[in-house]
Order: sequence, then C-alpha cells, then structure tokens
Amino acid sequence: MLLTDSNSRGSRIAKNVLNVVIICAVFVTAVHFKNSVISDDNDWATQQIETMQDIRQTAQDGVAFAQGMENPDEYAAQLENVQQYITDYDQLAKTREIQSITTHDPVQRALGSLNRNRQQEAVANMQNTAGNLDKQTKTLLDAVDKTMADDFTQHGGQWLLQVDDPTQVNELIDRYGKDRHYASMRDLLTDLESLQKLRTTVKQQVSDSVANLHNAEASAAAIAVPTLNGDLDPAGWYTLATNVAGTMGVQIEQTMEYGCGGQTSGLPQEFTVAYYCQTSDRTQRNVVHILTTHPSWTQTARSPWLVDVVKHELSHRSIMISCGTIQPAIAGDRTEAVTNSYSALYFGADRGRIAEQQQGLAEYAMDEQSDQIAASIHDGNCG
Repeated sequence: MLLTDSNSRGSRIAKNVLNVVIICAVFVTAVHFKNSVISDDNDWATQQIETMQDIRQTAQDGVAFAQGMENPDEYAAQLENVQQYITDYDQLAKTREIQSITTHDPVQRALGSLNRNRQQEAVANMQNTAGNLDKQTKTLLDAVDKTMADDFTQHGGQWLLQVDDPTQVNELIDRYGKDRHYASMRDLLTDLESLQKLRTTVKQQVSDSVANLHNAEASAAAIAVPTLNGDLDPAGWYTLATNVAGTMGVQIEQTMEYGCGGQTSGLPQEFTVAYYCQTSDRTQRNVVHILTTHPSWTQTARSPWLVDVVKHELSHRSIMISCGTIQPAIAGDRTEAVTNSYSALYFGADRGRIAEQQQGLAEYAMDEQSDQIAASIHDGNCG
C-alpha cells in the first residue's frame, strides 16, 4: 500500500494548483453570470428601443404620406406636432445612456451597464416620448383619413357615373362600406396608402374618360349634316343620327313613353322629343331615348332636327361625364339652355334650328351666359 505525506512539498504544490483552479472557476462563473445579467437587461432594452424605432419610422412615413396629399396645408398643425415629437425622440436616442444600449461595442455596453439606473430612466423617457409620438401620428392620419372619406362621400357617386369602367370605384365603395379597425398606426397607414392609390387611380380614370369624351365629341361634330329636310329620307336621317351617337359609343332606343326611373323631364310629355337618363344603371349610361309618340315625331324623323335632338341628349351625357351630374351647380336653373349651348359649341348642333323648334321655351333659350357656362363645364369647371 502506497502512502503519501500530506506535508510533503509535492502535496503542497498540488493543493495550491487545485486552489487556483477553483478560484478561477468561481471567477469565470461570476463573470459569466454578470455578463448574462447585462445581456438579458440590454436585450430587453434593445427590444423596447426597436419597438420605439418602429413607431418613429411610422411617424416619419406618415408625415411623408400627408405631405404628398393634394392639400397638405390642411394638416399643417398635425404635421408640426408630429415633426416636433420626432425631433424630441431623436435627441433622446442620441444620449450616452441609449447609445450604450444600442452599441455593438461590448466594452461600451459593459461600461454603460454600470449606470443601469440612468439607462432605465433614459429608456423610460424615450417610451414616454414614443407614446406621445404615436398619439400625434394617429391624430395626423385620422385627419388625412377624414379628408379622403369626405371626398369619397361627396364625389364617389359622381365618379361612378363618370368612369368608363366602374370596377375600381366599386372597390372603393366596398372598402368604405366596411368597418375599418387597425392594430397599429402602421396598419392604418398601410391601409390609407392603399386607399389613396386606388383613389388616385379612379381620379385618373375620370380624367381619361373626360379626355376620351372630348375627342369623341370632336369626331361627332365633324360628321356633315345636310340642311334641308328633303336631303335625306327618314331612314337616312335616322342612320345619320345613329352614326353621330355611335361615334360617342351611344345607341339610340325608340320608345313610346317617357321612362327614366323616378326622374322627370320637367316638361309635359308632349314637349319631350327625346331624353337621357342619369342613373347608376350602367346599361343606361350609353343610351339616348327618342319618343316616337311625340306629336311632331313624323316631322322630326324627316329633318335634320332629329340630329340636333340627339346632339342635345348627347350633351346631357357629356355634362354628366364631365361633372358627375347632368345638373352641375354652375348651370344653376339654366340646365337646358346650357345643354343647348354645349350641343352647339361641341357637337355642331344648328343654333338656328334649335331656336326655331323651341320657340316659347325660355328655359331652353341660349345666350352668351349659357355659352360661357357650357365652355366652363367643357374646361372642367362644374362649380
């Protein structure tokens, strides 16, 4: 049996080595624990700062969105508030305490952790500012949302009548018809950006429809119309009127009684030669109706007056596409006179025949004022 002397020199050396190993292990464990605590605290703070940075970015994007609207001055006060809170937030983000949390330098992070209370206070200040920034962003986006919604409420029905293809307008109608709730300001901003894109598309479609309309009017006006009743037989006059309407993408339908939903012509039926219906029914958008039961239908069908009648109804349609209504505010109580002026100015209807055929109908009588109003409508001013 081998015995060792605990007091021997070799034993003492072994004990010393073992003590050093134990001390080192304890130190390493303590350092690792301390670093783990620092890392856990910093990770928590870093996550908070990342959340706040998302709030700040949404606010910045919201400012850019509002500034890109048609009338950004409407949101001047809200924009100023949001921008001030962004400035306040950025100043806090530059403080030494926050920088020591967000830095990737382990030495700086370790030194910063020595002032843990100051770091926590700095994070709390940032959270408070970020919360206020989020509230101000909501106020700004709510104001933009209201402007867009009010514009849709006022003009959505008109856009539906104006555009050639109602698909996007109907999508707007569907989206505004639903309750809209958002989990965050980012979700609200994303939805508003999508709505604005759709709204811009619809407005461009309206502009395109009006431009196409004016081109078609010029083509219709260029079709030669004989001046004498005997120049064409009834079939010829009807074909000519059909060609003029066809240039506008419109068809003529003959009917024996006035039928335009709840609308009325404003005149006894015996005075109504033809009519155009302003309705959400898309099948009626491109239809002009002629009353074959009108007392003078036989004479009308044998004369160039038939073409003028059709041009008058086409002018109602043109005014509707230009303004979203056949009775724009700018026309006041002179809708029919303005429509006559429009037909003469842009469809080449004959003023002399119109005046002769409509003697005694003061509301249809053209003058300089009705011409000016018609020109304004053609230029996009509907009052």
